[in-house]
Amino acid sequence: MLRALVIVLGLLLGLLVTALLTANYHSQILAGLRYLLADPWGRVTLLNFGIGLLFVAVWMALVEPNPWRAAAWIVALFLLGNVATLAFLLCRTCQVQHWSELFLPSHAADRR
Repeated sequence: MLRALVIVLGLLLGLLVTALLTANYHSQILAGLRYLLADPWGRVTLLNFGIGLLFVAVWMALVEPNPWRAAAWIVALFLLGNVATLAFLLCRTCQVQHWSELFLPSHAADRR
């Protein structure tokens, strides 16, 4: 079952990277950001995205046993958004054997 998740995460990561590259080809990111900030729904969307990133950052800090690696993932998260979330999940899925290990801290991390 985890193998199927790896495939799905890989496909979603490829889709997101393709969409980002396509959007970047059509216009620069700052032009898109200005457009979003000019619209009230754009601001709500950015706020929603930012709050989601904060929760994912906390989750990454809790489940990643190495604090330096967790910090690197969180920096990548705030630079790349959900590309980093999908990459983190993909890496984590390849390291675990059970679903519970994917989303919860390891037992070794609980003993710290």
